[in-house]
Amino acid sequence: MKKIGVTLSGGFVKGAAHIGFLKALEYKGLSPSFIAGASAGSVVGLLYACGIPLEKIEEIGRELSWKKLATPSLKGGLFKLDGLHKILRELTGNPDLRELKIPFAVVVVNLKTLKAEVKREGPAVDFVVASCSLPPLFSPWKVGNKYYFDGGVRNCLPAEVTKSSGVDLNVCSNVNTYTELKNYNPQSIANVTMRASLANVIENQSWRLNYCDIIVNHSIPYSPLDFSKVEEIVKAGFEETIREIEKWL
Repeated sequence: MKKIGVTLSGGFVKGAAHIGFLKALEYKGLSPSFIAGASAGSVVGLLYACGIPLEKIEEIGRELSWKKLATPSLKGGLFKLDGLHKILRELTGNPDLRELKIPFAVVVVNLKTLKAEVKREGPAVDFVVASCSLPPLFSPWKVGNKYYFDGGVRNCLPAEVTKSSGVDLNVCSNVNTYTELKNYNPQSIANVTMRASLANVIENQSWRLNYCDIIVNHSIPYSPLDFSKVEEIVKAGFEETIREIEKWL
């Protein structure tokens, strides 16, 4: 039987589509033997790699809000994701990445060197929170004596990481597409920041698509900041994945 690898992109709240994506894989009888993720994809990937059921992960997502995830900081960023750290620590216990039920890798960017780093060992929750800490919205996250920030800035779809793990089939879930470019508010700091980030993300993802054996590009017509749409995003992720996988099976 083929070894299935999974790659989950960053994408703020739109990363909830990865829950639907994984539900679709389970529905089709496909079990990942390796997961790689960046930013929002690393959150879903961590929880799934820890063995938390997808129904529970979706429930957690529906209950989230930015108030629960972040607090004002103004030290390296406008907010700090200490709430996210607390939630993930309570759910998982902050295990070492080497101890997870499914092998898992997370991408972060080293604040000093500005290089993307792939973490396969060390405190899982800390590296996942670091991978979500997008400047200037969120402060860099300290792990040990080093600071890291959002892995999606340099590598938002770490498909090459999954491919190099020895899997036979790399199935990639991507929520960063050109469909997001249609509507925007030039007066919104958050919206403009995310669009600037999206421009970089689309660029750094482009060559990595070559490492995807199956790519599911989710077209999500909701704001990447709106937690009230998690249920709809999960459903859309499931349906899009089913359609794409059935082309290959």
